[in-house]
Amino acid sequence: MITEKVKLGDPMLVRSAPASIPALGSSIPAFGSSIPAFGSSIPAFGSSIPAFGSSIPAFGSVASVSWSMAPRRAFRPAGRAAGVDQAGRGRRAVPDDRVARCPADPLVGPRTNLPSADASLARELDDLAHRAWPPLRQVERAGWVLRESAGSSRRGNSVWARGDVPDLAAALATVRDFYTAAGLPPTFQLTPFSRPTGLGAVLDAAGYDDTGPTDVCTAPLAGLVSGADRAPAAAGSVGMTVTTTPADEWLDVAGQVLTTFNAQRPGTLAVLSALRLPTIYITLTVDGMPAAVGRGIADDRWLGVYSMATLPVARGRGAARRVIAALAEWAAGRGATHAYLQVEEVSAAARGLYADLGFRPVYRYTYRRAPLDATSGGGLP
Repeated sequence: MITEKVKLGDPMLVRSAPASIPALGSSIPAFGSSIPAFGSSIPAFGSSIPAFGSSIPAFGSVASVSWSMAPRRAFRPAGRAAGVDQAGRGRRAVPDDRVARCPADPLVGPRTNLPSADASLARELDDLAHRAWPPLRQVERAGWVLRESAGSSRRGNSVWARGDVPDLAAALATVRDFYTAAGLPPTFQLTPFSRPTGLGAVLDAAGYDDTGPTDVCTAPLAGLVSGADRAPAAAGSVGMTVTTTPADEWLDVAGQVLTTFNAQRPGTLAVLSALRLPTIYITLTVDGMPAAVGRGIADDRWLGVYSMATLPVARGRGAARRVIAALAEWAAGRGATHAYLQVEEVSAAARGLYADLGFRPVYRYTYRRAPLDATSGGGLP
């Protein structure tokens, strides 16, 4: 007998084996039991596989037939390790030719197509945004959140489809009835990690528009506080008004500039009034006239930058930089260290400014909205 040390992760495993050690791909003795060889006929997922004298739980559980593999790794006959599941729940010891035919792991949910660290951050940012613009009314069904806010914004009047549902047809029927009763077109907010299986095909068939692709970006707060130092010289006397509720002049500028922010909608003021997080509204003036606005929300270590709007006559003169710097200074005083914001793909000037301030994209979301000429229910089955 000899002792073979096999390090496939932590901890180092030591096992006894015959002097003639079978090659990978053959039957490997393991404490008196035989593990099916890689590439050989593998028992069906969910069956009991003897390994080290014990019974391995069904596929989809945290454990699988493998030595102690590092998380999110799978052993290959060639001796290499490769990621199989970005979400990383459980371990996989399945040959490559079987991976494509594996059923979806119910513990994992939809794939994110993001590195695991970015996926975790993206989910945190998604939750922050939901708290920063709470709907006036919401209904939760099997993990989906149906939001309604009198039509005041896309986020507040859309389905937050956070994952797969047990019965897609039933979930779609609920969506149809909910938004028909509210007099609104059914709309879905979709992210890389909230694309329920089969939903895209249904929305495509029903003619849903793909609107408003938006990047969610983050930046360290320190660089934003100093951002005003790089602003061009103002063309006049610059002033700033800070309030904890939206002033009339703030609403006027926001309503003129932001296509998704309609200050005349009854739901807008109601949503802003419903906020329970520390919030400030900044109005920047030039020679006493409102020129730019912004809204900041403090949520733990984060500053949420919202409702940035600059009137055309004041653009290119550093107004937005000054507003963001003031928001950042306020949030830093409350213990925030980073900021996040959302910027639409079509907003080239804003994207350039935010990149210069140090914002970097983390993930993108989009909206799927029923066609405006659709019949009641938005064409959903």
